[in-house]
Amino acid sequence: MVKEIKLTPHYCDNVLSNQAYYDIFIQVGGRFSAKTMNEQRLKVANLGSKEDYKLLIIENLENHMADGFYSGLRQAIRDFEHEPAYNPQSRTAYIKNVINGNEAVFRGYATEVQKYNVKKLGGITECLVEEGQWMTYDDMIALYQQLRGGKKEDRKLTILLNPVEPDCFINTEFIMKPPDKVLEYFDDGIRPKVFEKSIRIEIEVEGEKTMAIIRVLVVISTFRDNPYLTPEQIASIMNYKNTDMDKFEQLANAKFIQPKGALLTRRNHYSLSRLDLSQAAKLTAIVDTASSGSDSATLGIYAKFDDEHHYLIDAIKDDGDAKKVIPRMITMINKYQPQKVLIEKNHEGLYYESEIKKGVTNNILVDKFHSSENKHEKILGQSGRMLEHLYIRDDAGQEYNEFISEMYGYNKEKKKNKHDDCIDNVAMYFKHGNKVDWGF
Repeated sequence: MVKEIKLTPHYCDNVLSNQAYYDIFIQVGGRFSAKTMNEQRLKVANLGSKEDYKLLIIENLENHMADGFYSGLRQAIRDFEHEPAYNPQSRTAYIKNVINGNEAVFRGYATEVQKYNVKKLGGITECLVEEGQWMTYDDMIALYQQLRGGKKEDRKLTILLNPVEPDCFINTEFIMKPPDKVLEYFDDGIRPKVFEKSIRIEIEVEGEKTMAIIRVLVVISTFRDNPYLTPEQIASIMNYKNTDMDKFEQLANAKFIQPKGALLTRRNHYSLSRLDLSQAAKLTAIVDTASSGSDSATLGIYAKFDDEHHYLIDAIKDDGDAKKVIPRMITMINKYQPQKVLIEKNHEGLYYESEIKKGVTNNILVDKFHSSENKHEKILGQSGRMLEHLYIRDDAGQEYNEFISEMYGYNKEKKKNKHDDCIDNVAMYFKHGNKVDWGF
């Protein structure tokens, strides 16, 4: 009996058939585009058939372990009826084909420690990044250069993402800018759907510098490219056409749409690698504790150069236990050495203040501030300064970019916001942390 494993025709024609030619595949998909399912099945096929093959998956393991790419790979193994060839499923995110020795390893890429641990991995043949809207150019190049294992023709970097972050690097550099060559347009004949881009970087080979060309294929897919959907699934997307046109364009047409009613409609960018922090007038850390089960603790490190230039240097959002969150905050504070750490004055804040004082270097002053005003009104009141004077990094990693994504997704209408922790940290900085007189 032949086992039928389905892939969408759009994927077969543009991704599967071009594996031998391109080095990097960027796949942007709307709802029900099947891009993730396609990749999970291809990667399982690779694990079962390639020689000397090691797959690296970059995803948020803490939040998506149960329903993320790991779970999808395990399901694809069951679809292929290949379970006896693999190590038993366990709580550890690791898959190994016990017959040929091929393996899939899973790592996070949000912190410098995680990036360092990925860099230490050897023998990587292929890398896939799930939800890659957080990526920077440096992240992409670093992961591509990680591919040194297996056969040369099998070395690929695949980036999957949803069109949820208009200012992400993938959108601004690969989709908004003219392509090198268009292979397929959408039905309007104007918008590129499948297209080529090339990256030229200088590398050193046997002591001599040479120019390398990395071939990139961008493939955009929608639910219309998935012939296996039910009428109910199609209807769930088409209904947005009558209720929320922005959401329809995003989910149905895979377009990067600035959310309707967004409080912050533009961003000022900078590169930390080019910023001389020693010239800043002051560095301030703002700590907001988690006051309820739905809140997350946040840390923002800010550099003020003058009244019009405030730079968010680094950030943490963590909904974990304080005993695990606080050491992460202490590490970041000691890394950047702000003159002052301000912690919101509340019951949880007293514990944070005590523990952070114990962990930071002696030259850093730790103090509390009182913030009793309505949170939404405070955010609205500081939004003008955020728009005009706040500068956001374009060379940060996953955790920073997730912080920023939540911040810029904040809506003017309070009831539309599920989260406000990140933007509230910034509002606290402008209202309480940017004081002229710190008392020392």
